Amino acid sequence: MEWTIGELVERASAALPPAARQGGRVRDVPNERLVRWYATIGLLDPPAARRGRVALYGRRHLLQLIAVKRRQAEGRSIAEIQAELAGATDQALEAIARLPASPDGSPAPREARPRFWTGPPAPARNGPPVPPAPARNGPPDPPTPAWNGTPGSPSPASPPPVPSAASAVPAVRLAAGVTLLLDGASRVPSHDDLAGIAAASETLLAVLRERGLASPEGKP
Repeated sequence: MEWTIGELVERASAALPPAARQGGRVRDVPNERLVRWYATIGLLDPPAARRGRVALYGRRHLLQLIAVKRRQAEGRSIAEIQAELAGATDQALEAIARLPASPDGSPAPREARPRFWTGPPAPARNGPPVPPAPARNGPPDPPTPAWNGTPGSPSPASPPPVPSAASAVPAVRLAAGVTLLLDGASRVPSHDDLAGIAAASETLLAVLRERGLASPEGKP
């Protein structure tokens, strides 16, 4: 079993309970940036293999990642976890991670969250919806008088068209060569909006890089 870093994060998140407040802080589920940091400080082994530029991870990485999050949920510091898990055997990691069994030996996944880039596109909106015209109980409008002007002169009943001003579309740069256009946005994204978009785009960027549709990490 080999997974990309995005798939590894999904399986680890599926095996962990929902985020809960402990000691006044929110224990979050792992993400791709956290996996890379754990590998840098030795809590995760290097990738098991590579498919081109894509790093691949195996079951031991999954056990290590979940074991670290279990110990953090118990209040252990990173230094304490490093001392305990450095060089730990698969059996020791199994005992700490407590993975729920499934036919392929991986944690039973939670219901997959919908990926916004795979669904049908939302209908384009150029402005607020137009309310229906109110019912009228009075007499009908008089007919528009016929235009008897000379050819080429404007009709009084048809005013000249007014060109509409181009509206600015907010955009969020996700990575080098990847920009998200918020065509239907009614306001400029806030700092919290940008943080949420950045977290949600990790899996999309991994897919784009894997398929050669985005620049590899570290290159402009």
